Amino acid sequence: MSLGVDPKVKVRIEEDNGNLFIQFLADQPDLVDLDGAFFNLTDPAAASDLVIFPSVDDLANGNVTGFAANPGALDTLSNGAVVADRYDVKVEFGQLPSSTAGDVNDGKFTFYLDSLAPLTVDSIDLSSLTAVVNSDDGTGQVLQPSEPETTTEVAFTETFDRLWHPAHSQNIVRDDHWDVSHGRLQTDGDDGGVLQFAPVDTDGPVGISFDIRADCPSQFEARGWGADKLSLQVRLDDGRWQTLDDFVVDEDRDVFVGSETGQTFGGHYAHLDYSGGILDEVSDTAEFRFVSDISSSSEDIYIDNVSVTRTVSGEDRTPEDEVVQSEDFGHLWFASQSDIVEGWTDWDVKHGMLHTDGRDDGRITFEKVETDGDVRFNFDAKTPHARHFEQHGWHGDSLKVQVQVDDGDWNTLDTFVVNDKGTALVGSETGQEIGRDFSTLSYEGGVLETASSSVQFRFVSDISHNNENIYIDNVELTVLGEEAKTGDDAGSQYDIVFDSLLDTARETVEDPAEDLDEDLEEDLEEVMA
Repeated sequence: MSLGVDPKVKVRIEEDNGNLFIQFLADQPDLVDLDGAFFNLTDPAAASDLVIFPSVDDLANGNVTGFAANPGALDTLSNGAVVADRYDVKVEFGQLPSSTAGDVNDGKFTFYLDSLAPLTVDSIDLSSLTAVVNSDDGTGQVLQPSEPETTTEVAFTETFDRLWHPAHSQNIVRDDHWDVSHGRLQTDGDDGGVLQFAPVDTDGPVGISFDIRADCPSQFEARGWGADKLSLQVRLDDGRWQTLDDFVVDEDRDVFVGSETGQTFGGHYAHLDYSGGILDEVSDTAEFRFVSDISSSSEDIYIDNVSVTRTVSGEDRTPEDEVVQSEDFGHLWFASQSDIVEGWTDWDVKHGMLHTDGRDDGRITFEKVETDGDVRFNFDAKTPHARHFEQHGWHGDSLKVQVQVDDGDWNTLDTFVVNDKGTALVGSETGQEIGRDFSTLSYEGGVLETASSSVQFRFVSDISHNNENIYIDNVELTVLGEEAKTGDDAGSQYDIVFDSLLDTARETVEDPAEDLDEDLEEDLEEVMA
């Protein structure tokens, strides 16, 4: 985890056979001098038995120059720096005995208990971790963590459109005998078993929703040898599978009823939604599945528009690259049938690949995508017989890759023309080649880093003969993740409280913050506020 915003200190905590290793590491070593650390214990009673290694002022083995454990009483370093709260534990770092003097950017130590009881990460109140930096000159800052902001996002949505089988979906990792019929998942007595969705990474609560209906619910049985059941289950953090609902028909009402939530569906589509409860008890991964146990092939249940949501934390995360447009051209008869193709085009689809030649050439434009981030455009391409293409003249052949940024002019990223040997088409700007076998061509950087509102891509082919063929597949547009931004959600900090009167007070009292006169304490409170 991280403390502060600017500067920032990383904290690493590791369990080691009942001991606890803790390290405070400056992100910018040249700019940060670690002077001390404060934190609380989840069990304050352990403070009296707490032992630190290396011991105080053992400078041959480390840089720990001060240590105290006194529940709720510690707020001051030996240089007079005072933090706003009082803590159970204080550790000081320096290069001189009993002093915070000297630059330290990597403060580490190990704790163990005299009682031989084991220490774990749970022994530390992580939310209380506090570092004091750059305080030896009477200024400095206090760095603290803060609760990371979290957002709920859609991990994936599956509509089952243009799929022939569940295995064709990248969101499904297991399908025993389920089927896809007319763009919907289908299960019956012949097509059943487990239908499992891909796991999703999450930092908190997850959810799932879907549309579902049954053909003639009255045909299903609720009990006996021919009893029918559809279960929705979840597995959290690689644990055991848990049932969210077992759906069995209510023969009196001709609807299926969920055993846990009471949600129902019948002969018309119902939208079912699952969130809360055990779905909030997750911190790493979640997996969902349907389990179908149906006795007859005439008993059909259809599921559509499955959507899984997850929680994403902003703490120290770099947003992942997001594929916002993709097409593999499988199961298409014409290019214009693709969801990512804008309008009508002369280009063709052959054997599940985008195709252009002297008869099917011109422009093919993909749908505009709204984005204010850097993007990457890539695709697979091949030409079986590059030697048939001409470089120049009236019969000269070319393929252009172009982009329009923020509705501006079309920019050419590459113009592909056959090389002198007739072995490949070569890009004029990048030198990438389209040869006999599929290769992946990728475009990133340059003008693709300038979008503030939208990007749109197209191919422009100018080919003279029908035996000059170019095939393109797996078109993909990706919005690239940006570096995590620093701000209040990354951590918190405040300027150190440091008053020259503290030095005088320290000469006569053990804990200056307890015995300063009321006027000085009020002044300090105002500064800390």
